[in-house]
Amino acid sequence: MSAGTIGAHLDATTLDRFRALAATENRSPSQIVGVALKMMLEMTPGARRAIFAVDGMADDGERAFVAKHIGRAALRAYEDILDARRNDLGPQSGSNHALDTEEAIEVEAVRMCRP
Repeated sequence: MSAGTIGAHLDATTLDRFRALAATENRSPSQIVGVALKMMLEMTPGARRAIFAVDGMADDGERAFVAKHIGRAALRAYEDILDARRNDLGPQSGSNHALDTEEAIEVEAVRMCRP
């Protein structure tokens, strides 16, 4: 669903990293930019200001530090979403019998791990 086009000015190093990411992740450049922009727009004004401040004043080590923390927070949030979805479904083994064998437990664990 295309609604418009945007452009961005990137330095050569960032552009090389962007192209490498697109190739490695097998994603289109527009998909990467679209997801990044949507997430930025969902952030609070304070969080956006912090990201702009880091972009303007941080050295490479500090940027890596911030990226690591943002990445960890994203992974934690993703895990919380998956856990909440699993909890909403509740146990659905197909019967009222307890999962009393290793095979039954394994089957249920595999079922719960599916998206």
